[in-house]
Amino acid sequence: MKCKTCESSLRTDFSFCPTCGGKIIRNRLTLRNIWQDLSFQVFNLDNTLFKTFKHLFSRPEVVINSFIAGARKKYMNPVSYFAIAITLSGILFFILRNVYHINLTQNSFSDSKTPNMDFIFDYQGLLSYLIMPIYALLTWILFLDLKKLNYTEHLVANAYITAQVSFVQVLACLPLFGLFDIRYDLFNWLFLLISVAYQFFVFKKIHQIGIGSIVLRAIGYLFMVLIVMLTVGVLIGILAILTGKIDIKDFAPK
Repeated sequence: MKCKTCESSLRTDFSFCPTCGGKIIRNRLTLRNIWQDLSFQVFNLDNTLFKTFKHLFSRPEVVINSFIAGARKKYMNPVSYFAIAITLSGILFFILRNVYHINLTQNSFSDSKTPNMDFIFDYQGLLSYLIMPIYALLTWILFLDLKKLNYTEHLVANAYITAQVSFVQVLACLPLFGLFDIRYDLFNWLFLLISVAYQFFVFKKIHQIGIGSIVLRAIGYLFMVLIVMLTVGVLIGILAILTGKIDIKDFAPK
């Protein structure tokens, strides 16, 4: 008998391939066994998805350090976890815009009418993937003196953290905006502070440093993130004008 994944020779009593780790499938494809696989892989509470979500709150340093150290089966890998979270975030923003009819770029601190730039959320998933390496670069710079994680390891840590924050955002926004009249920008600023607090809680756990040191680094990170957000916002605005998504006259005082 041969493995259908890597073509290695197998004993007939094997359940998994010792070469590639693939599961040995003996039954024909039916709706029943597809559902059994999905139930085990997605809905099983002992599954790595739920275990990863739970432990990123209770012991995030174990999840991140386990993957970095090479234990790749204990928790869901950061790429898959991040991809699932970003997909759910895309669904969330679709619901906020098209079901709840919320202007996601409305400014609560100004009475002047600004152009509706909700279209940027059409590219939310792509932007998340593009900005992730920047977040990793910022935290790598801020913790460079400790010499514990390299840039790639910061990328892993930030992928887990951003995914976890995205899951929480989905779980919080769906009922909040469905039941209450809340301005998205006010919620977003508050959620940004909560996200950064969680992010540096995780890095405190990883680096085992004092509260004073972590607070100073978090403040520095906030300033750096605001600069990144302003830069990205300006670039998006320029691209929107060049592509005709908005008219520069929309920014003129009314």
